[in-house]
Amino acid sequence: MTHLAAFNASLEAVAERCDDVVPPVYAALFQRFPEFEPLFVLDTDLGARGHMLNEALTMAEGLLKDDPVAVSFVSAERMNHEGYGIGDDVFEGFYQVMADVFEILAADAWSPAMSAAWAEVSRAASNAKL
Repeated sequence: MTHLAAFNASLEAVAERCDDVVPPVYAALFQRFPEFEPLFVLDTDLGARGHMLNEALTMAEGLLKDDPVAVSFVSAERMNHEGYGIGDDVFEGFYQVMADVFEILAADAWSPAMSAAWAEVSRAASNAKL
């Protein structure tokens, strides 16, 4: 199974078990990086969080496809987030938080191939610096 296939299978496994991944992903993010939570004080309907999560997942797929647009986008977002005081550890940590939460949500449907795919996403995201 390719990393891309395993990544997509992980999303399908999570979708079968969770209607809305935004709350658990951001709860885990804020637990790991509490300094990030105040930046979302105005996001009362979770719309900004949902948009960011969707963009991150879209870019994760692009990174697995070695799409230069995804690399450029992630690199640009890294610089954009620096303006909010979000360092590389938090920016890159978002992908690991997603992987950790998705593994919990997928439960017994999670596989070593899915872990490997998400590790590759994290690696590619950490290397996406122009």
